[in-house]
Amino acid sequence: MQPEKIGRYEIKSELGRGGMATVYRGYDPRFEREVAVKVLPPELLHADPQFRLRFEREAKIIAQLEHPSIVPVYDVGEENNQPYFVMRFMSGGSLTDRIKAGTFNVDQATKILEQIAPGLDEAHIKGIVHRDFKPSNILFDNKGAPYISDFGIAKMTQAQAGSVTGSAIIGTPAYMAPEQAQGDQVDGRADIYALGIILYEMLTGKQPYEADTPMGVAIKHITDPVPHILDANPDLPYGIEEIIQKAMAKDRGERYSTGQEMVDALHEVVRNIEAGRTTEKRTVVRKAPTKPKATVPQQKQPERRSFNVWMAIIPLLVLGVGGGIFFLLNGSNLLAGKETPSATPTAVIVEATSTTQSIQPPVVESTATPAAPTETFTPAPPTLTPTATIPSIPVIGGADRIAFVKDNDIWIMNVDGSDPRSLTMDRAAKFDLQWLPDGKTLLYVTGKTVKTINVETKVEEIITNFASSEYFEAFRISPDGKRVAISLARELHIVPFDLEQMKTVKKKSDLLALKGCFYSPDTIKIAVLDVFWAKDMQRVAVKFLAPAGNAYSETMRVMDIHLCNESLPQRLDEFPAERFAFKTNIMSIDWDGEELFLFNSNERNGGFGNLYIYNTRTHQAASKINVVGTCCYRDARFSPDGNYVIFAYQDITDPNGLIRLYYIPSGSLTTPGNYKPLAQFPEEFFEGNRKESPQPALRPVPK
Repeated sequence: MQPEKIGRYEIKSELGRGGMATVYRGYDPRFEREVAVKVLPPELLHADPQFRLRFEREAKIIAQLEHPSIVPVYDVGEENNQPYFVMRFMSGGSLTDRIKAGTFNVDQATKILEQIAPGLDEAHIKGIVHRDFKPSNILFDNKGAPYISDFGIAKMTQAQAGSVTGSAIIGTPAYMAPEQAQGDQVDGRADIYALGIILYEMLTGKQPYEADTPMGVAIKHITDPVPHILDANPDLPYGIEEIIQKAMAKDRGERYSTGQEMVDALHEVVRNIEAGRTTEKRTVVRKAPTKPKATVPQQKQPERRSFNVWMAIIPLLVLGVGGGIFFLLNGSNLLAGKETPSATPTAVIVEATSTTQSIQPPVVESTATPAAPTETFTPAPPTLTPTATIPSIPVIGGADRIAFVKDNDIWIMNVDGSDPRSLTMDRAAKFDLQWLPDGKTLLYVTGKTVKTINVETKVEEIITNFASSEYFEAFRISPDGKRVAISLARELHIVPFDLEQMKTVKKKSDLLALKGCFYSPDTIKIAVLDVFWAKDMQRVAVKFLAPAGNAYSETMRVMDIHLCNESLPQRLDEFPAERFAFKTNIMSIDWDGEELFLFNSNERNGGFGNLYIYNTRTHQAASKINVVGTCCYRDARFSPDGNYVIFAYQDITDPNGLIRLYYIPSGSLTTPGNYKPLAQFPEEFFEGNRKESPQPALRPVPK
């Protein structure tokens, strides 16, 4: 029977059951946030005291591993002799879910592994081996950032952990290193082996070894050669073959020593792919050799003691009969929610060739007949060279340029879609793109860091970093560029904005010292997830989680904040909960700063869905707008003058539908028509990644 509360945490639903614990989706009323509560069932407490030791050890292990790519522990407690600990609720699903949705390309896989490898290395540095590293234990938050979870059977390489785990062979057979399957001592290289299997599965959609029973799979890890990934997916570049062979080497001494070393090798493969594409100016598919097995360098046979396969099989049989095998075969994500991830891995950058040509001034030739030479020389009149006229950038909707995201990098183009060019190349996830008033500086958020980039010089600068805060979810500059609204630890700060002064701000106390407006969950009774400015800058719209039956739903509230700290903000409107039915999270939203909000639901491909428009004056919503097609839309944004709307569209009826950008009059949103995508924008620009989130930001033309 599901409990109603555990400690102070309200239990909403069961997320799953693992080998030694049950995980519930809960709500923390103190901090107004959703959490995952992991509990050791009473029946296991009485069955074996080792379960309590193992459970308590997991909490201690995660507490030691304070790393951005490891799911954090919020609280540890015990109620009615039942231990539990509380972790961040991961609403973006697991890597298993994403693999089932389709295979990754090399660049997409690299982007995920480069974020989790440092967390794995951090655990190994501290002497902790995960031992059950697999796709279902890689979870995503609501912005698509991956985290490592479930250290339930992690092993300390130091001696103090030996008494807890004993000699049992534990883990998931499909991801077991040979030494782990044999019951030998393991170190971090067992997790590197699993990382190689995860990469194999991401690129092929299947596991490297298959058998009728879990024991059969474990034996294959011990006895069978490393499969050739090019046999499973011949379209992969040859460099991936070498990476898989090294990561999954039978002799752990031949594997990568760290996850970062493996990621560095992947980056080299990605650079080689991009170099080929840059040269050809088009997509180049590298075909694998016809007989890859003949060309793959043979792996050196490990120098170790001779091995009799029955030495592994017999212990497995004995342990299986006696209950000692602790194979964790459950595929459920105990901390992951059911929601579709809001952000997804992204695709390889394809270089776009600019259509802008340099203009050479014409040469004017004289047609006069030269005069006969005389004693007196008269100089000829100077030749006139007319000045060439450089085409002006078009202006539509009060904007002339569009900044947007592709493959986690920032690009810029003209408002008609012409001349797209990249500004960044670091491939770190980016959010909240916005133009500063000077018209040449873009501000954006990456992780917990606020950065700017000059679009003319491409010089980047770090403005501030809120690394010590658990949540940093919004950084929005006011329309006049004089204030900034910040959601830090889900508290709302509205403070003066000065780039140089902001460089000294690192934490809540620094923001409070700026003497702005401060709204905590205790005063306004909501925890702020995001914030948007009105044009008059006396109102803001905030996103928060509101109770909805047995769960919580994302809700928007418009507030009057012109009195700042003199009075509580006046609530002006709230939607969708009080106004119309809306069943998913609000995936992307924009405000014209006056009356209209544009947002979309979450239906497919990591954030594409139905398009909605809501009017705060009439309190009416136009749902499932089909201005281009029935579905699916995302990242709709109003133009600076409010007369146009830009959005990304993907045809739900076309399994291979490309993402196209549209820029149409805002008055036409409720009138379906034969609208065309941006005329000058390359049709196949987003090819290869159907989960891209462009996040367009329109540059206002100076008035």
